[in-house]
Amino acid sequence: MIRVTVWATAAMIAGICLLAQQPQPSAQTTSAALDKMLAAHKSQKELAQYVFDTHGCNRCHTVGASGKLGFTAKGKQLTSGFEGCIRMLTAMNVIAQVPASQRSADEKTKAQRFDEFGCTLCHKIVPGKMGLTDLGTKLTQLHLGCVDIEKTLAGK
Repeated sequence: MIRVTVWATAAMIAGICLLAQQPQPSAQTTSAALDKMLAAHKSQKELAQYVFDTHGCNRCHTVGASGKLGFTAKGKQLTSGFEGCIRMLTAMNVIAQVPASQRSADEKTKAQRFDEFGCTLCHKIVPGKMGLTDLGTKLTQLHLGCVDIEKTLAGK
């Protein structure tokens, strides 16, 4: 009985870990889902929650009772030495102009985080400024950019 319980628990934990590592939906899938939600007259908060839940925001952030974003255990771990989203985007404008083979260790880390955190789904580097992908443009037009998500979930 104890062996079965241990194996069942291990299997459940493995399943949870696999779910947590599920890939984010593609830009096309997200765009289509948002179109369906808009057609169904979903609220701004429901749209924001969809983006928050499906694009990995919830891997590092929690939504508190007041809607203010907090951090999961992983998020707390990653905040150590993290410059923050706005600084990361600003830094990536400069880093993108440096060939990958000539980047410093710090620049390589920031570029890796930019991709790892899912920023490239919406943001693209245009020399000298931050550009947006098609999905990023759509989310911005829907007032569902990174900062907007937090404001919407906070009810502000």
